[in-house]
Amino acid sequence: MKKLLAVAVTMLCLSGCASIVRDSYQSVPVQANVDNVDIEITNSEGRVVYTGQAPTSVLLKTSKSGYFSPEKYTVKASKEGYATQYETIDWHVSNWYIFGNLVFGGLGLLGWFVVDPLTGEMYYLDEVSSVYLPATK
Repeated sequence: MKKLLAVAVTMLCLSGCASIVRDSYQSVPVQANVDNVDIEITNSEGRVVYTGQAPTSVLLKTSKSGYFSPEKYTVKASKEGYATQYETIDWHVSNWYIFGNLVFGGLGLLGWFVVDPLTGEMYYLDEVSSVYLPATK
C-alpha cells in the first residue's frame, strides 16, 4: 500500500495540470466560404506543415520544441477566381495550466515552471480557422 501511495504521489509531482488533461497536438478544422479551396499551412518558422484543400481538419503541434515556446500557424487559402487570403491560427494558454496548477499549490509549481512549459501542453490553438475568400472580377 505504501509503495502504491508513493508511486501516486511521485506521478502527481512529476506532472503538470495541463499535461494531465491536454495533448501536445490539436485537431483544428479549417473552413472556407467556398468548397475545394487550396490551403497551405506554415508554422512560425515558415516551414510548410500541411498542403491540401478546405474544408478539412489538420492535426497541429501546439508548441515548438523548447521552454515556454508556443506555436503559431499561417493558413494561405487560394482558389482561381478568388483573392488569396491569409488567416492566423494563434496559440492561447490553457485554463488547466493556470487554475489547475493553482489548485495543487506547491505541487503546482513543478507543473507551472517545469512540466507544462517543457511539454508545451499548457497551450492550445484556435478552435477553428475560417477563411473568407472574396471573388475577383
